[in-house]
Amino acid sequence: MFIIIESGSTKADWVAISGKDQYTFFTTDGINPATQVELLDLANYGELMQHINDAESIYFYGAGINDAVSTQRITDWFRGYGFSGKLFVAEDLIAAARACFGDNTGIVCILGTGSNSCVYSQGKVLECVPTLGYIFNDEGGGTQIGKEVLKAYFCKTMPENECNVFEANYPVTKEEVVEKVYRSSGANKYVASFAPFLMMIEGEWKEKLLDKVFRDFIELRILRYKDHKNLPIKFVGSIAFYHRMYLEKAMASYGLRVDEIVQKPIQKLIEYHLNHKL
Repeated sequence: MFIIIESGSTKADWVAISGKDQYTFFTTDGINPATQVELLDLANYGELMQHINDAESIYFYGAGINDAVSTQRITDWFRGYGFSGKLFVAEDLIAAARACFGDNTGIVCILGTGSNSCVYSQGKVLECVPTLGYIFNDEGGGTQIGKEVLKAYFCKTMPENECNVFEANYPVTKEEVVEKVYRSSGANKYVASFAPFLMMIEGEWKEKLLDKVFRDFIELRILRYKDHKNLPIKFVGSIAFYHRMYLEKAMASYGLRVDEIVQKPIQKLIEYHLNHKL
């Protein structure tokens, strides 16, 4: 039996695989060793812990896995719960690439809480624009959208109708935002929690905001790849999934098309692992 985890900063999808078509799924809060002081307390998940204890191997794909320190944090986290089997830790970009392209070639893009992209071929990342985390990057992702929403609200550039909707659903103060962002763990997740506001409104302001953030992403994380005109481009993540119309419009303005959007890669990761006997 083995376990696959695909984790963003906000949510993690788990699947325990004990045989062909024998899957047990779990969903937990996200695990991000780059932004969280304390990782998820698995003691609150009794059934999941039983599967971890029974597993021969665990494959963890996650946001924030960008160096040896973050990889070691995940390793120590699992070992701390008594897991002694085989452990594979990789960034969420590898999960997205395996889910979207398998052994084929293309550009895979993540637009969830955070964002990233790479050129992938036959199991390897060939090119990748470096990311410096949510403070500097995450173009097009939930964190950038949340920043734009909060900035527009507090700086009073948000239109009146949108402002009324925001206040009715997010009774937040400037002091609370400062506390959560600058003095607490998981600031990126908190800021991204304001991104769903765009699902509550329609109109020109929303369209312009999404056009801006998606263009930021496209210009930095797609156009930089020399073969971007010739490769299929696929997206993973909730932001791409729920704002597909706006993403496709932004892509079309650069002569590009969205080949596929995968909201959750876990099902395709199962197929990849079973096909490759990982």
